[in-house]
Formats: sequence, structure tokens, C-alpha cells
Amino acid sequence: MAGPAALVARARRHVISYFMTQNAVTPDKAIAFVSNRRLENQMFDRFVAAKVLVWAEGGRYYLDVPAWDEYSRNRRRRVGLFMGALAAAGAAAVALMA
Repeated sequence: MAGPAALVARARRHVISYFMTQNAVTPDKAIAFVSNRRLENQMFDRFVAAKVLVWAEGGRYYLDVPAWDEYSRNRRRRVGLFMGALAAAGAAAVALMA
């Protein structure tokens, strides 16, 4: 069974790939997104709030590719900082035990 982080990553990939495979990257190519998976709907809502997915007429959305690139870059940066802090805390714990 996949862990929570893996499920979130799968939902993130699925939502973004849905728009990319449909080439919905401009307002005139906007499409509707429908999913019966709760996590995918949550990721969709998160992307809309982050302006990665942009509303177009008729309840359709398109992927803002530069916004997606920036979102991804920031997410990787945050994960890297978290992992660095975790490694530093682990090293400090080992040093205190020695």
C-alpha cells in the first residue's frame, strides 16, 4: 500500500498531466476537469488557488506553464530545506548521544 506522500504525488501528477496531455495551456484551449477522486479534487483546488490552473469561460481551466514551473521549483526548494533541517537535527542528536 502506498503511503500518504505517494498518494499526494500521484494526484499531483495526474492533475497536471491531464491538462498537459490535452494541451490545455492557453485560455482558448481550456478544458473542464472532473475527477471522482477526493485527493485529485483537492490538488485541483490547490492548483487553482496557487494560480497554476487558471479559470476560463464556461467553467473550464488551463495550465499556466510558467506558474507551474515556479510552483514546482518552490516545492522542491521547500522539500530540500526540510530534508536539510531533518539531517541537521539528526546529526545534532547523534552528537549529543556521543
